[in-house]
This record gives sequence, structure tokens and C-alpha cells, in this order.
Amino acid sequence: MNDVAFLACGALAVETAQIVERRGWSADVHGVSAFLHLYPLEIAPAVDAKLTELSTRYRRVMVVYGDCGTGGRLDRVIERHPSARPAGVHCYQWFAGEDFARIAEEHPGTYFLTDWLVRSWDTAVVHGLGLDRFPWLKDTYFGSMTNVLYLQQSPDPTLRRKASEIAAFLGLPLEVRETGLEPLEALLESLLEETDVHA
Repeated sequence: MNDVAFLACGALAVETAQIVERRGWSADVHGVSAFLHLYPLEIAPAVDAKLTELSTRYRRVMVVYGDCGTGGRLDRVIERHPSARPAGVHCYQWFAGEDFARIAEEHPGTYFLTDWLVRSWDTAVVHGLGLDRFPWLKDTYFGSMTNVLYLQQSPDPTLRRKASEIAAFLGLPLEVRETGLEPLEALLESLLEETDVHA
């Protein structure tokens, strides 16, 4: 049996693999489709199925997910397996760090963007939520939003331009914070330290 693996949300799987490779950690990376965020009640069953499979191959599997709208169902799944996940409601809480609570309190209408959401906006949001077919749904979904905060992991000007287009589409002001991958890396490292599996 291999030692450890990461099971990452598809929105973070590439970044997780990059960190693992750069740090030289002895860990494999597996993913679950990020598009399950459109159906959050399906996240826990999908993770459960993957953990059931991976638990026969690895001593421990680290789950790279926030709660992501599962209402605690994901944590109940993780409790049944040799696994753990970082604390947090969503991955943007990880990238916002200590500022997240303040942002949530002072600007509760903040709409968060990450690199994956910017890249996948047209597929995951415009098409996934039906905005291309029913434009009036934009007000239904985003009418209470007051601003857009893009937590940018990679310094890609193309992504920044796309984030500007998204904010313009929503009719909201945009703030960009370059977080890098350090917040995610610190969380992954803390999970590995619990298992003492550094290469």
C-alpha cells in the first residue's frame, strides 16, 4: 500500500499537483470534477466513492476541499475514511486568509473569484447556470452582490482581463489580490506534517 495521496477538488487539482511536484513530496494527486459545485449535494457522494477506492491503495488520503455547500456532509464522509481536510467553508477562505472573516462581515455581498472560476466562467457559470439561455437569471443569482474580489493565484494578465470582463458583466466593481499559491501550500504542508510523509 502506498503512503499518502491528495484528493483535490478539480478547481485546485492542478495547483495541488504543482505544489507537490515543486516540493518533492512523496504523494500522488487525484481529482474530483470541479463542476460538482453546480450540484453541491453531489460532492460528498462523489468524494466518498473516490475515498472508498483510494483507501485500498493509500494509507491516508488528504481531501483538498472546503465544505463547498455540502452542509457538513463532506466532513461526515471524511470521518469514515483514513482522511482529513483543511478547515474552511470554501477555498477562497483559504486564499483570503485572516482577512476572510473581516471581508465577510464588512462586505457580505462580495463575490469571490479564483483562477479556476475565471478560466471556467463561461462553462461553469454562464452556461452552467443558464445565463446564456435565460439572461434575466443574472439578477436572480447576483442581484445581492456588491463587489467582486479576485483572489489571483497565478500572475497571468489574461486571467486578470477576464476577471475585469466578469465584473463588467455583473456590473460590479472589481478588486484583485495576488495571493499566489502560498496559502494553499501552507495548508497542504500542515496536512502532510500530520502524516510525516515528506520525501
